[in-house]
Amino acid sequence: MKDIIQKANQTSSAVHNRRLAVQLLRHHGALSRQQLAQITGLRSSTLTYIVRELLDNQVVRTIGKRKSNTVGKKQVLLEINPDLGWVVGVGIDRDSMSLSFLDAAGKVVGQERLVTGHNADELPGLLADQIRKWADGNDETMQNLLGVGIATPGVVDYKQGTLLKSTWLNAENFPMGRLVSEAVNAPVMVDNDANFAALAEARRGSARGLGTFIYFFVSSQQRGEVIQIYGLGSTYFLDHKLYRGTHFGAGEVDALLEPSPSDSDNVTLEQLAVLADLDGQITPELTEITSDLATTMASVVNLIDPEAVILGGNVSIANKQAVKTIESVINRTIVPLPNRFVEVRASTFVDHGNSMGAAIAAIEAVQIVEGEPLPVGQIPTTAEKPTNGNGRSRQVVRELQ
Repeated sequence: MKDIIQKANQTSSAVHNRRLAVQLLRHHGALSRQQLAQITGLRSSTLTYIVRELLDNQVVRTIGKRKSNTVGKKQVLLEINPDLGWVVGVGIDRDSMSLSFLDAAGKVVGQERLVTGHNADELPGLLADQIRKWADGNDETMQNLLGVGIATPGVVDYKQGTLLKSTWLNAENFPMGRLVSEAVNAPVMVDNDANFAALAEARRGSARGLGTFIYFFVSSQQRGEVIQIYGLGSTYFLDHKLYRGTHFGAGEVDALLEPSPSDSDNVTLEQLAVLADLDGQITPELTEITSDLATTMASVVNLIDPEAVILGGNVSIANKQAVKTIESVINRTIVPLPNRFVEVRASTFVDHGNSMGAAIAAIEAVQIVEGEPLPVGQIPTTAEKPTNGNGRSRQVVRELQ
């Protein structure tokens, strides 16, 4: 029995370490064996075996040698093989659908947007048709589709791919993941739109390098000639991991903290343009609106105590004055602590943020090496060593110098 347990642990560790190498190459870009060993702490012999196996299976490929000023043999660089396949991320917005297509190495190979309705029942078929249309027009095959990520408004059981409740899509317990997976014959992961948008910021945007941050998803809606800023959702990255809550409802703050829409929340298209303009001149009305948003945000910041706040959503708040106003109000409102200062940053992704995050999640979870997929939105940060079955020892990853 001990031999069986030990063998199982060794197999599990081998799978984990192979996946670790793949994810690090995708996260950092091209790396040499020596750099991989430096980051993971794996023995050279172990890493050589892993790399040889990944090369044999065409998961990775060599792309030349690392530049160096030192004398001696140059290190061969490795990268994910982009020809291994492709993924698509889907961002379902209020009146449209955003799609981001990535190759296996994570490079964006296409983006588009199409108008949609608010009926969840129609989305799986519409989405499958659009994916096939893109593949046909870009010399890709559906057989090479590695996975699909879907970012949707509402509360989502991401483990089952079920939309538990979405007011906007008028859906409850809707099996979005299963229906789309059956339509495209590929793995599908589904999550809340703010969660995937925050993942895009963590991997490739304004939150890159942060361990703990809050992503605020600010929403607007046009009613006739009136535009209201009324919704506020949030996503929490805690210690480099996406936190969803016990019932997948973490971050749904507007029902409790955000007041109902009023005349003071109304904005014009011109004002929205000013909020999106880095150097636009902020009016007193916009200062009042952003200050009100910041007061609500401060309540959440007090609970989480993050390093930074990222401003995202379908309202682009990139204006330097507006960002500074929000930052000032938050830090003036939260509980004062020694050396405490919460930075506020504008989102990197003005458009396609939720679909980019969904595509990144699909890339990270896709099963291109044997073993079970990773939890969505979580990259491995340690190399595992086999033990005698009483537990697993871990080595903390050292940052690449």
